[in-house]
Amino acid sequence: MSLISFVTRIHFADRVLEDALPEEMEKLGIRRPLVVTDEAGERDDCLDRLLDSLPPLCDPVHLNGFSAKVMTGQVRAVSQACSENRCDGVIGFGGAVALDISRLIDARSQLITIPTTTESVGLGPIGAAFAGREICNPRSPSVVLCDATLTMGASAYSTAIAGMDTLTHCLEAYLGTAFNPPADGIALEGLRRAMRHLSRAVENGDDLEARREMLAAALNAGLAARKGLGGIDAAAKAVEAQAGLWGRHGALNAALVPHVLAFNTPAVTVRLPVIREALGVPPDGDAAFVIAELGVRLGLPDRIGSLGLGRADLRKAAEAAAADPANQTNPRLATADDYFRLLQEAC
Repeated sequence: MSLISFVTRIHFADRVLEDALPEEMEKLGIRRPLVVTDEAGERDDCLDRLLDSLPPLCDPVHLNGFSAKVMTGQVRAVSQACSENRCDGVIGFGGAVALDISRLIDARSQLITIPTTTESVGLGPIGAAFAGREICNPRSPSVVLCDATLTMGASAYSTAIAGMDTLTHCLEAYLGTAFNPPADGIALEGLRRAMRHLSRAVENGDDLEARREMLAAALNAGLAARKGLGGIDAAAKAVEAQAGLWGRHGALNAALVPHVLAFNTPAVTVRLPVIREALGVPPDGDAAFVIAELGVRLGLPDRIGSLGLGRADLRKAAEAAAADPANQTNPRLATADDYFRLLQEAC
């Protein structure tokens, strides 16, 4: 692909929710927003902060209660609610589910995404909850507000899987086949940030600096993912969908890294030294092992065998991974048979 496009307006600062949201809504002409939240957006005082930050004459419509197991019908229902209530804007507030739904709403209204986790910022591909479903293409938000203070209440486990997802998205964006030098630089910087701060963010939920750095890495991952992802993301989403792990996107990534990266190595030999440097791995070190070991330290599985998937399940997951758009930008185009072998190795 020859097109290189970074067009989203992004605010990044502590307490930027209160500082920038009213101003951005005024610029975009939003008076009656549809506010879409999930559990992560309703945690602690997050939702109160959002509602208190809306302009005085704003008349919001709030839809909540969305979980990670999202059906296409729910997206259609939210789109219909947006139309019936004559909303002139959409605010996706919370984790990946809320942000993904807000990006899939069939509406011409302006979109603002506000993450409350260090997972997705509303850029890049959508999550595993929508894998294999016939849905419209996700749109890019007009504005993204990144406020690390909104992420402070996330649990250690959710921080671990979100951070590992961010780290591997940066890895795959850099190794992907598309030519996008700016995205390469963004991906490498995100990889460095994630590797250096993920453990701290998991170990101490009150470490604002670590949370801020992981949110910055998530932003880098979202921007770099415009270049495309790869086999780790494709395989992880397929296995999660087959195993019904709707709320655990990112949990399997560390277990899949060694196998997918070994498959891709012949095509990325030149780029591996740069990856090692970004991860802080010695020149003769094993980048895949370091990532997998980090996952184990964070409490993530190093194998997928514990999921109890049989050969037929793995075959279905392999076929889904091969058909995933992320496979189209993997350094080596993998067939369903390739993914089936990789998944068997990961068991």
